[in-house]
Amino acid sequence: MKKLHVFLLMVCPLLLIGPSLVAQPGKYGDGPDSTECRIKLSFYYSYVRSGDVMAAVPSWRTAVALCPRTASQFPYSDGQTIIKTLLKQPEIEAEHRVGLIDSLMLMYDIRIQYYPSHPVNGPMANAISALTNKIIDMGVYMPDAKEKRMAELEKLLSMAGASTITPMLARYMELTGVLFTEGKRTADDVMDAYERLSAILDIKESENPENEEIFSIRQMIENYLFSTGVATCENLIELFTPRFEANPDDLELVSKIASMLTYAECTTSDLYLKAVTALNKLAPSYQTAKYLSIVHTTKNEFTTAIKYLQEAIDSPDIPTLEKGKCLVDQGVLYYKLNNIGRAMAAANAAIAASPTARGKAYMLMANIWAGQRCGDNDIEKRAVFWVAVDYLAKARAADPSCAQEADRLASQYRQWFPLQEDAFMYDLIEGSSFVVSCGSLRETTTVRTRK
Repeated sequence: MKKLHVFLLMVCPLLLIGPSLVAQPGKYGDGPDSTECRIKLSFYYSYVRSGDVMAAVPSWRTAVALCPRTASQFPYSDGQTIIKTLLKQPEIEAEHRVGLIDSLMLMYDIRIQYYPSHPVNGPMANAISALTNKIIDMGVYMPDAKEKRMAELEKLLSMAGASTITPMLARYMELTGVLFTEGKRTADDVMDAYERLSAILDIKESENPENEEIFSIRQMIENYLFSTGVATCENLIELFTPRFEANPDDLELVSKIASMLTYAECTTSDLYLKAVTALNKLAPSYQTAKYLSIVHTTKNEFTTAIKYLQEAIDSPDIPTLEKGKCLVDQGVLYYKLNNIGRAMAAANAAIAASPTARGKAYMLMANIWAGQRCGDNDIEKRAVFWVAVDYLAKARAADPSCAQEADRLASQYRQWFPLQEDAFMYDLIEGSSFVVSCGSLRETTTVRTRK
């Protein structure tokens, strides 16, 4: 405990010292201090690289105190490791912890100020990396300093723009929502944050359309937005109607309105119809075709909706993620029109097109099979539920978000399995193979019974 106490006393005054306060003529300073600077840099560095971080503290502290901040960035990048190691010590006292956290933040600030560039990755790459890690550590060691963390996130977005790593975008939206619930941000602030982050994600997606992390982070940001309660249909329509009326030919604005109203399920509003119509005129794409399919779906005009979905699917610019979703939607509409063959074909196409669509495609196929009424005897009539449960198991395995609904439906469908004694009357035993034929549908499944 005494040894750790000494270490802490040596580290916490870092905020009050530093050769950057006085100009240094040489890279390592001048006079005796320059020699001592080199020696301590070498000593602490050898300890850190050998894994003995605690032994590195005295030499590291002296190096930080004596060496000009332009001498080397390693005392500050390694300083993060050293300070975090000290913070993990169970016997640390509260006042020392505060000082260490302040010193940790200082390590990042020095790197941002004095070492912003990277010879390969760009003029601000190191600064962006340091600021990103600073924000992460603020969340760990300073969770209640929300406004300070938000200020650093603002700096990061201004500095990095579309180069901001996607998890930081989610943190920005999450923290904006938290500050809104605490009464420290307005509804407009929340909406502006969403629009700003969406613009960055649009750039990222255009550069890498198959990146599933971008898709996942976009969903997270939208979830954070809607969890605030700000993005209700009423609020969105009130917010966007005057903007649309003022600039109906603003492609970026119209696209955003269509996207937001789609997510909020405000697809029966006049504003939505105006927005998607204008968008299809300004920049026809897979998105506009998809939006128009939604308009016609809400009007129960399924055939027309299917036509627009096919336009979206056939569009050369559609990402595979969206293509899979459109194929599932198309399958659902075919099912509503009782076109079972095309519904199953669309579901199979979705499975082939995108891994992220497999769960919902299997759910659709399960519901299609469960809805079939065919067979000449009681076993054949109930066999469709064996196939349905098979597809529900596939849906659960393919997409965890489908698990709860898949389990609920499977429990319901198992009640329609034949009794064991009824299966025995048809020479069927538990676990044997069984071919189910129903119109154009044909599947091989496994016999299961109710005891």
